[in-house]
Amino acid sequence: MNKNFTRLLIGSGESSPEIRYLTGISTPDDFICFETPSGVTALMSKLEISRARSCAKPGVAVLPESDFGTSRQEIITGAAKIFNTNCFEVPPEFPLGLAEKLNASGIKLHVSESDFCPGRRSKDKQELQAVIDSQRAGEAGFSRAVKVLEEATISPDGLLIWNGETLTSEILRAEIDCTILKHNALPTGTICAGAKQSSQPHNQGSGPLYAHTPIVMDIFPRSSVSGYWGDLTRTVVKGKAPEIVKRAYEAVKEAREYAKSKIALNVSCASIHLAAESILEKHRFFTGTSDGEPFGFFHGLGHGVGLEIHESPRLSPRSKDILTGGEIFTVEPGVYYPEWGGIRLEDLIYLAPDGEVHCLTRAPDFLEIF
Repeated sequence: MNKNFTRLLIGSGESSPEIRYLTGISTPDDFICFETPSGVTALMSKLEISRARSCAKPGVAVLPESDFGTSRQEIITGAAKIFNTNCFEVPPEFPLGLAEKLNASGIKLHVSESDFCPGRRSKDKQELQAVIDSQRAGEAGFSRAVKVLEEATISPDGLLIWNGETLTSEILRAEIDCTILKHNALPTGTICAGAKQSSQPHNQGSGPLYAHTPIVMDIFPRSSVSGYWGDLTRTVVKGKAPEIVKRAYEAVKEAREYAKSKIALNVSCASIHLAAESILEKHRFFTGTSDGEPFGFFHGLGHGVGLEIHESPRLSPRSKDILTGGEIFTVEPGVYYPEWGGIRLEDLIYLAPDGEVHCLTRAPDFLEIF
């Protein structure tokens, strides 16, 4: 934070993690927020002000925006007079059209060149518990999926049959998502990708699911109470896994566990990624491109999880991040080959400020379901 500027944000508590972090207020509509060395002020509409006051973090001043003007430009200009400033520090995503109007009226804006809320990276006990709660919701969804797959039968042509009909990615995803909703969390883009679709890491999956092929399930619910996320990936096979899938599964699992053993204070995130990559290469699962399509381990090892599903720190070969304690992040190596599918196994890790490493994931590891 630049101490020479009052900081200005515009966004909703649902879409802006910085607004949610600073104020504790979640709204569907955008509102204006200021941060000064003396505290945080949120300007709310009549529609939201009572609720905002009841849920705002201690010390956050919640004031009616109508006291400052009618348009955003008027409100910010009026607030500038009260704060005795004509300069605001804003995040890179600040609305361009509004910025031009403010500049024309004499308000100077300085775009932040670093994380706008660097404190978000280190989670306190309340934030840690919020992530754990979301993780448990995701694990409940995974357990439901396993139950469905256990109940499914295999048709002569290899299709999975459940409740008298073909089991599809859509049906399995719906079972996961409904379970997550029952645990007071919101499912968002749950992945249930089978067979060759599992070789595309962000393919949500569609159509019939088949026996004896990988099914990647990536489940990342967001708490409807706190706004914090969880993240879990497991890969399973209904029936007997081919030998190549078994070897890939064991290699990915070993890579994940080896990477977790390298987590410590003051360790570079890039080195942890490279540690996982070395295990996969040891097992001869190499990374490259064939006919323009990538194969192998071609994504980062992990990412921070909090008020965003992808935030700092980043565990990738190009990352400059160093672990300093308090971070929650994923460790999720994977290998992907279009000819047979993919394997990804993801655990959620908390590195405590004292250096102790905690795995927040309780979901079991297994490949085959009979």
